[in-house]
Amino acid sequence: MNSPPPTPEPASLPQSWYRRLYARVQAYSETKYAVAAFTGVAFLDASVFPVPPFALMVPMVLSQPRSWLKLSALGIASSVVGGLAGYALGSGVHGVLELLHMDLSVPMNGAVATRLGVAGQSVGGLLGSNLWVLILMASVLPTPFKLVAIGSGVVQVPLARFLLAALVGRSVRFLLVGLVCRFGGEQARRWLKP
Repeated sequence: MNSPPPTPEPASLPQSWYRRLYARVQAYSETKYAVAAFTGVAFLDASVFPVPPFALMVPMVLSQPRSWLKLSALGIASSVVGGLAGYALGSGVHGVLELLHMDLSVPMNGAVATRLGVAGQSVGGLLGSNLWVLILMASVLPTPFKLVAIGSGVVQVPLARFLLAALVGRSVRFLLVGLVCRFGGEQARRWLKP
């Protein structure tokens, strides 16, 4: 009696460029350059890089749980400095747009703007006067921080307000991820997977 032919294994799907880059960044967590790579990625993530620093932070904290606070503080500092670079980039874009006589201070109008009490206010004015919105965008919302940083520079959010929001928002994000990894163990890797 003939047995049926074996079913072929499904071919693995090619990984996207993002997944390959993420895996390459994550591989640095097991090298002697892990802390330097983490610092660099945290800085670049805040301004232009597509891979979040948590790709490095999670395996680093899981391998050395007592380092969670040190790594969180390093990530906060690097990310805020990177956010300043993103803000400067956005300010440069604002300057170019001004040279081209393009006005970005178009007031917000409409039923929703009226209901929220922000009718006639520009986006930069709204974010500058409602610091909690900017803090939310910089921390818990899935908005990439680089967009918050560059956008804040483009719409001219006051620098002191941006810095405060970045410091609070990045602190919440890095400390939360560090705590989850420290006390969640290996389960945290599954929770925090992109």
